[in-house]
Amino acid sequence: MRFHSRILIPVFLFFVLIFLNVPQVISINPLEPNYATEQDIINMIYQIDEETVFDYLSGLTSYGPRFTNSINCVLAGDYIFREFQKMGIYTEYHEWNVGNYQSRNIVATLPGSDPLSSVEILFTAHYDTVKDAPGANDDGSGIAAIMAAAKVMQQYSFRHTIRFIAFSGEEVGTYGSFSYARDAHRRGDNIYAVINPDIIGYANTASGGRIIRFMCPERSLWITEFAQNVSIKYRSYVDMMVESRPNYIGADHQPFIDYGYDGVWIAHHDNYQWGHTPNDVVENLNRTYEVKATQFLTALVADLAITTLEVQVCLLSPIEGYGYILDRPVVPLDLPKKWYMGLRGLTLILGRAQAKAEAYSTHDIEYVVFCLDGNFMYWDSQPPYEWRIEGKHYPPMGRHILSVYAYTTDGYLAYDEMEITIFTFACQYG
Repeated sequence: MRFHSRILIPVFLFFVLIFLNVPQVISINPLEPNYATEQDIINMIYQIDEETVFDYLSGLTSYGPRFTNSINCVLAGDYIFREFQKMGIYTEYHEWNVGNYQSRNIVATLPGSDPLSSVEILFTAHYDTVKDAPGANDDGSGIAAIMAAAKVMQQYSFRHTIRFIAFSGEEVGTYGSFSYARDAHRRGDNIYAVINPDIIGYANTASGGRIIRFMCPERSLWITEFAQNVSIKYRSYVDMMVESRPNYIGADHQPFIDYGYDGVWIAHHDNYQWGHTPNDVVENLNRTYEVKATQFLTALVADLAITTLEVQVCLLSPIEGYGYILDRPVVPLDLPKKWYMGLRGLTLILGRAQAKAEAYSTHDIEYVVFCLDGNFMYWDSQPPYEWRIEGKHYPPMGRHILSVYAYTTDGYLAYDEMEITIFTFACQYG
């Protein structure tokens, strides 16, 4: 059979074009994430301005005192909800009911772009007040910060999920944050860090205008250290130094700590004389400091949300907030008492019990170590990582800190801990 040249030429050109286009088609990867960069974080800092921050602060304080259960608190919560929705961020109410109080937390979520990450960063503040205070600083300053940050950060993509949460019920017993932390723990949420600014709107000295204070338990000191590194990294753009102080248990980060998560309470450095009074008004705030604090915390949350976690370890069992009998969780002990009673997240164990941990890493896990009160007890080199809770030379009776460490073959380390109250006769050398 013979082919006419007028047919062969277009056929030849057709196959040439296909061949030339093949590499272009193969090289496209539309699923590759495009995470925010350090330059993007600098741009975020520049976008946080006085007008944005104080528009939100004025909008919130226009509702006056916002005592939990009051109509003002309800209306203020609706205002926050609407503003998050205007930003195009998925927003929902988290209903809670504790004792004589019922209210709603407002949760706005920026989903992480890394399909392999379940990590969540929480940026939180409380919108309720005491009965006779407008709450510009306590904690309108924190609410304005998380709202201004959300407005800017929703333009970018992050490795991990960020949740901006406005709690109610802080002034009556941190009931809103307690309810959220309890529910998050029951869902199995992988909350990596809770950043909780509460009273960040004031400075009246030159030195205080450059300092922001972080308060947390020892287990959460890594967040303070991370923030100190962020302050150095972005010092040319926002001049803020991180001051580390011991934990304060009466704020909204504490319920998360009670349920085994890491968190910090953040406040300004200088003394503020109008807290919990009718004079806690916008006019008494330091506008420059409030903006700087918001810029710095935006950079901190953004940097946390783009950072690769080389290794994580989580205690899966015993379950926080449960009563155990012979390794069986038989009754929840989620006691919604006020923070100062120390009963939240209570885990009570009668008899033998098993500790179980899970380690996540892109590196090889070398081994997982279980400790009791900081003392080495057992190591496991293969999943599932488990250890029967027991003493060395005598039974562990009473309150103890159960902790777990995960080590990778190339030197990365992760840590988790929980407080347990256990009564057992089990010991290794008795």
